[in-house]
Amino acid sequence: MRARQAVSVLIPVGLLAAACSSVDTDPTQTSLHYNGGSYSSQTFQDCYGPSKRDYNGPGDHYVYYPVGQRSYKFSNDPGADTKPLTASTKDTQELSVSGTVIFTLNTSCDAITDSSGRKWPGGMLQKFHETIGGKDYNGRHAYNTVGGRGVGDGWEDLLATYIKDAADRAIDNEALKYGWEELYNDPAKKAQWERDVIKAIPGLIKQLAGDDYFTVSGIILQKPDISQTLKDQLTAKQAAILRGQAAAEDQKVAENWPGGIRAYLAYQQQLAVNKAIADGKIEILPVPQGVEVNITPRGK
Repeated sequence: MRARQAVSVLIPVGLLAAACSSVDTDPTQTSLHYNGGSYSSQTFQDCYGPSKRDYNGPGDHYVYYPVGQRSYKFSNDPGADTKPLTASTKDTQELSVSGTVIFTLNTSCDAITDSSGRKWPGGMLQKFHETIGGKDYNGRHAYNTVGGRGVGDGWEDLLATYIKDAADRAIDNEALKYGWEELYNDPAKKAQWERDVIKAIPGLIKQLAGDDYFTVSGIILQKPDISQTLKDQLTAKQAAILRGQAAAEDQKVAENWPGGIRAYLAYQQQLAVNKAIADGKIEILPVPQGVEVNITPRGK
């Protein structure tokens, strides 16, 4: 009986690669790996950190999220993520607030069990993706499905939902404790308001998102801005205060002037006449001795 000969089958490398799925993260990305072949359901497999490349089974897929520090800026500056936020004060005036929230996405893949008892083998990153990251945001997704292409088209919408809305609520809630002049013109009150807003934002982000998916490392708030109408009112008020202070000082000097207020007024009048003559606003006509002096203001 003849022994069977072993048969070697060589599969071209190109065909082998075509039958596999691949993951390729750049230095700014992390990825979640899910299987999903023709004969299996989609389940989480593992994570890939930055700068990783690997091949897996056909039909497997990957979602990519950013790693490292990010920022969300609300201002009129070029490149800002959104326009300045608004806040109403206790005297029902609207302020415009610019600022920046600096944060990082929690990309930990260490297995966890959440408060409901559900296990997440892919840690906080898997939970983030399957609870809020993988949602549809105005027809777009926050993640990308191809490595090296940055965030998904819906990333900004996700940040607006959780980062912007939390900052907006904190700014508004704390502004209601103050009048507009206090936040605009009182450094101590403005500083306290800023501290309270900064303290409130991280908790509100967690409340909106549902867990500690974002770590806030810094919050910068600019001085609140007010409408031009309020600026004009403030200017007029400050001018009135200055006039009142000058009048009070003038009154004090007059009361202590030798000869009393009447003598002081005569002195001030003489100063005004002398200045008008020096400025050429009053013309002095030469007259014979013993004749009454005639003072004629120019232009009359």
